[in-house]
Amino acid sequence: MKSTSKITISVIVGLLLLVGAFAFINGWITASPKDTHPPCDQLPTVAEATAALDNHENFAKEIEKLGDGIKVEVGKPCPNDQERGLVLVRYNSKSERDAINKLLSSSEGFGVPVHLEKR
Repeated sequence: MKSTSKITISVIVGLLLLVGAFAFINGWITASPKDTHPPCDQLPTVAEATAALDNHENFAKEIEKLGDGIKVEVGKPCPNDQERGLVLVRYNSKSERDAINKLLSSSEGFGVPVHLEKR
């Protein structure tokens, strides 16, 4: 193979790697799924989310026991409507997230939307 062909291929591969890294850094390519919640106008009130969390206190404690970095609380994800809320579960690691998802999928939940958020 000619040296000019090797140089051309190397430059193309380098540019592809550079573009891929740029896309990943800017969030165009994600490594894990983005967590979403229902639209703000479909969320319960903060009072309803608080009541749901209070009514399922043991379940919240069970979730928190899954890892040292897990915290269950009422969240207000809508900056323009602070009266809307949900159950917010914060975690530190992928293993904690996986354990939370497994428990949530095998339970009835809280009766209101649950949003997972990595710290």
